[in-house]
Amino acid sequence: MRLIILGITGLVGRKICQIIEERKLNFDEILGFASTASVDEKILLNNQEILVKDLNEVFDYLDEKTYVLSSLEENITKEIIPKIREKAIVIDNSSVFRLNDDVPLCVPEINKEVLKNHKNLIANPNCTTIQLVLVLHPLRRLGEIKRVVLTSLQSVSGAGQNALEEYFYELEFLAIGDEVVKSTDSPFPYIIADNLIPFIGEFNEEGYCKEELKIINETRKILNLPNLDITATTIRVPISHCHSISLYAEFENSVEKEKIIEELGKENYLKVLKEEIPLPLIAKEKDLVYVGRIRKIDEKRYWFFIVADNLRRGAATNAVLILEELLKL
Repeated sequence: MRLIILGITGLVGRKICQIIEERKLNFDEILGFASTASVDEKILLNNQEILVKDLNEVFDYLDEKTYVLSSLEENITKEIIPKIREKAIVIDNSSVFRLNDDVPLCVPEINKEVLKNHKNLIANPNCTTIQLVLVLHPLRRLGEIKRVVLTSLQSVSGAGQNALEEYFYELEFLAIGDEVVKSTDSPFPYIIADNLIPFIGEFNEEGYCKEELKIINETRKILNLPNLDITATTIRVPISHCHSISLYAEFENSVEKEKIIEELGKENYLKVLKEEIPLPLIAKEKDLVYVGRIRKIDEKRYWFFIVADNLRRGAATNAVLILEELLKL
């Protein structure tokens, strides 16, 4: 049995390697592929060096016993993944196929049953969506969720390695007291250091940005609530890692705060903070989703604050959990 990691030298690709090692997953062969610029780079995994191969060579290594974890850019994904899925099983981290009716969108703790009907392609959800639904899922056991309103505060690593490098580059200006200037090839539309950008991705005609639509539509699909009243604002903030969510949830029925805390506490992937403040710093390099600042408006309406590591829990860990479930089928 073979495992192939596409985009192995990127932020998510490297994190996937780390998590595979932590979870002691073993394959007969593990191969890594990336763009031409990363060819022959060496990645250490399970005490073995993986020599990165050119992405175009991947077709020489595909068969029905091969699993592929892909973390490629969207334009490359659109071109290459439909061809790869003809010969191997693919778990894709991009947004390209997430809303396709014939592609499972999976968070294993919530809807692993959708994997049974996969057609060689499974989509890994958006990083913010994952931590959101992992909180909404136990909440809906307490009653129908009538409305969801959220604001996400998303770290720069969510935009990739180039974004992280741009952030650190701009921080150097602040460190020496100079006016911040972004690089000519910055992935951000505005300066990110000492600033925030209240949208992520292109706008539609109604003024929603692409990231907001991802969260809205993916949440409905994962929870199988196509008519869920949900709206979102996404903000890129000047921190390196971990995403945060300010969440408003309204129930159809009355729910006691103590019951909410009790229900959330039943999930081993959640850490309910009663006194401690949920900070990005405590979530970094963890697979837990932290939820705190639970505030009661009235018997039906509550506020929550949620933080999680976007590269681990919001991307790589979920992909590996999907892989583990597929291996059981």
